[in-house]
Amino acid sequence: MRPLRLAVMLEQAIEVGGGFQQPLNDLLWLRDWATDSGNEILVYSPYPRTLEIVKEFGIEARLLKFGVLDYVFLFLKYCRPFDLVQIGMELRSPFEKALIRDGIDVVHFTSTSKRHLLLYQLPFIITIFDGCHRDAPEFAEVRAFGEFERREILFGLASTKAVVVIVNAPELIDDLCRRYAMERSRAVCIPFSPSTYVSTSADDTAADRATLAKYRLDPGYLFYPAQFWPHKNHTTLLAALALLKGQGIVEPLVLCGSDRGGRDKIEKAIAFHGLADQVSIIGFVESSELGALYRGASALVMPSYFGPTNLPPLEAWAVGTPVIYPEAFKAQAGDAAVLFDYDDPQSLADAILSLRKESVRERLRIAGHRRLEQFVMETEAGRQEFAGHMRRLKHRLALT
Repeated sequence: MRPLRLAVMLEQAIEVGGGFQQPLNDLLWLRDWATDSGNEILVYSPYPRTLEIVKEFGIEARLLKFGVLDYVFLFLKYCRPFDLVQIGMELRSPFEKALIRDGIDVVHFTSTSKRHLLLYQLPFIITIFDGCHRDAPEFAEVRAFGEFERREILFGLASTKAVVVIVNAPELIDDLCRRYAMERSRAVCIPFSPSTYVSTSADDTAADRATLAKYRLDPGYLFYPAQFWPHKNHTTLLAALALLKGQGIVEPLVLCGSDRGGRDKIEKAIAFHGLADQVSIIGFVESSELGALYRGASALVMPSYFGPTNLPPLEAWAVGTPVIYPEAFKAQAGDAAVLFDYDDPQSLADAILSLRKESVRERLRIAGHRRLEQFVMETEAGRQEFAGHMRRLKHRLALT
């Protein structure tokens, strides 16, 4: 039987943060899977920078951008009656034609890509990180200008048409089955893993000092790596720091991430609370610097409204940094974080204060290490389940 040829799509820009790092982790494992199983992967991305990054890991990738006709096809696919035209005329998008020319058998989307709507012939695997447009529709980024409706079409078709649906938490499988009638047998749970840049970074004191010096930081700050979206909930964190400052307690905070339109509001909140002397916004940072920034922190503080899982807690656990995390996502954190109410600045302020006890910090370091080990085992089990799906898929495609 000839090798299965799997297209691996990396469609998130590096500036997305965790949305780029997790697909990179997936790619590195898929490379090993292909070698061990006698199959092949071809990697595609619309970003030249991504091609450069994966080449650093010894992987050659191909540039595959959207053309004008692809956008026309995509627009028409959102207009559902076009399906009948496509079936009747057997129309294929330029995107799919390019993959067929490369001999692709299956397309693996490492994120929730709209490009699956362009596939008429090729089966695909989809990755769904969350269903937060349903969980928290009050945020404009998942509601305004038809975004909610677009996601409903995207998630509904993806979760029912994909040959495999990859999620990062069991509760997300339940949500997809309930909301979109997804077949549970097609879902594979593969938890998030720490970014390879963090998990493999050396605890090099001199190099860490150099990174902190670059951003004019002293160790012992609270750290929140997140894009500047409203749902990331920076304002509750700033309000908590203001409460502490009112008690004479000054906690330095470092924020990093790309601006998604929310930074201006955050800067205004910093000025309103009088926190300019203790908050550093260092913008988007290189992936290679993340390990040093986590190690230099007294704690990761992540008040995001979106879950049920997030990548930064795992990265903090990987380097022994304590975690402060919303109680809404206790299923991910277990006993390895100080939990708080993400709608209550006082609750967050109390959580920050609790880390002043070394006994609490040490307990969290130990619990974080155990929690990460648990996720490693669950990730391996999920990947083995995925490999089983691929064996069955390879056999079935050989019959067509």
